[in-house]
Amino acid sequence: MISSINSGMSMPPPPPPRSEQALTEEQQTLISDTLSEFDVDSLTEADALSIIETFSEAGIQPGKEMESAFSELGFDAKSIGDLANVGGSAPMMQEPQSTAEISSMVSYLGELLEEKLASSNNAELTDQDREAIYAKVLERFSLEVGDSIIDTTA
Repeated sequence: MISSINSGMSMPPPPPPRSEQALTEEQQTLISDTLSEFDVDSLTEADALSIIETFSEAGIQPGKEMESAFSELGFDAKSIGDLANVGGSAPMMQEPQSTAEISSMVSYLGELLEEKLASSNNAELTDQDREAIYAKVLERFSLEVGDSIIDTTA
């Protein structure tokens, strides 16, 4: 049963390496338009979070081209990330999960998968099934979209 569950689940791909994403003309325009709304000398944490959220929603990943685009406009990408506590600084880090927490999550996920597969009489999950299961896991364990379900860092 586990193999059929695993074959129906797909994990999101890992993020691309920092230096490989080329910015499209549209992304470059978005960076310019967004940063023009802020004063480089008086950025707040809220400003930095807003900038990061805007670029994240647009699929713009940190990298050399993004840093270069920021620099051309008088901004420092690392400083903005630091101001927003992005990149693993202490205030944004989650507490490590215990073995019991991970086991509980895996058990719950297994229950949801078995229920869904049994009720649909299918050997594979649809994208809609996966999204519904993911939403239930996020809700049950008080996670937000984008959070790691299981923290694999030490």
